[in-house]
Amino acid sequence: MVKRKILLILLLGLMVVMGCDNTAEERDKAVEEAEKAKINLMKMEAAIKKIQNEKNEAEDALATISENWEKADSELTAVKKVQDQLLPRLNEVTKERNSAMEKLKESKAYAEKLNQQLKEKNEDIKEYEEWVKELQATIQELETQLKQFSEQPVEKLEEEEVADGNNV
Repeated sequence: MVKRKILLILLLGLMVVMGCDNTAEERDKAVEEAEKAKINLMKMEAAIKKIQNEKNEAEDALATISENWEKADSELTAVKKVQDQLLPRLNEVTKERNSAMEKLKESKAYAEKLNQQLKEKNEDIKEYEEWVKELQATIQELETQLKQFSEQPVEKLEEEEVADGNNV
C-alpha cells in the first residue's frame, strides 16, 4: 500500500513536471509509463508477498529444525549419561566373563585329565578282572584237587607220596 501511494505521488509529480500544456501524445506516453510503472509495482508487490511467505515458511522450518535439534541434543545427552552409567558395569561384566571363560578352560582341561585317568583306571580294572578270573579258575582247580585228595584214603595218599619220592 505504501508503495502504491509512492507510485501515485511519482506519477502525479511526473505529470506536474510535464506540465498541463503537454500534447495529447505526451500525455498518452506519460499514462502508458504510469501504467507500466503500476504493473511493475504490482509485480513487485506480488514478489514481495511471495518472498514474505517464503521467509515465513523458512522461519517456521527453522523453528522446527531448532526444536528437533534441541530434542536430539537432549536425547543424546540422556544417552551419554546412560552410557556413562553403564560403562563401568559393562567393564565389570566383561571382566567376569573373561574370568568365567578362563575358569571354564581350566575346568575343561581338568575334566579331560580326569577322563584320561578314568580311562586308565577302567583299563586297570579290566586287567584286574582278568587276573581275578584267572585266580578264581586257579582256586576252583585247587579246590577240586583238594576235594579229590580229601576223598582219597590216607593210605593211598601215602603210597602216592612214596611213589613220587616224597617221604613224610
